[in-house]
Amino acid sequence: MNDIKIEIGKELKMENLLSLRKKMKQSEIVFEMQKIGYYFQKNGIKRAGPIVNTTYNIENVNGEQIIDVEILVPMDKKYELSGEYKLKEKFHLLNAVYASHKGNPAFLQQTYEMLFNYIQNNNLQQITPAYNVNVKELAPGESADEMVIDVYIGISPNIL
Repeated sequence: MNDIKIEIGKELKMENLLSLRKKMKQSEIVFEMQKIGYYFQKNGIKRAGPIVNTTYNIENVNGEQIIDVEILVPMDKKYELSGEYKLKEKFHLLNAVYASHKGNPAFLQQTYEMLFNYIQNNNLQQITPAYNVNVKELAPGESADEMVIDVYIGISPNIL
């Protein structure tokens, strides 16, 4: 893993997003992503940027981890969505602590820990979960070590 540089005061701004928030097992997330891809194809929707996800909670149910996750997929324009998919016309995260994780997502936890330590050591107050932006996704034949995931965590601008 490369040296990670932490930046503050960053923002993440997107519009016309398909949003899916659901509790599921880790193994189901890939299936849900495939379903979204099929939904886009079936409805003539074009993706307009990197996929973003965030985890709100993780709980153990009968020995299995159930993840409360939101998947956000930018679309090329505003579409009427149906079923479990919701439209988020605007998403704007301000005043975020940011780091770019280059490498295998299996080591993403280390990037989180660095960000959380930075927040704690600088007496900052976290006000959002971590948002992961899949800047460089895995293409066929590529190693997971080539992935790039930008992580944004919103912090309070208040100084108390």
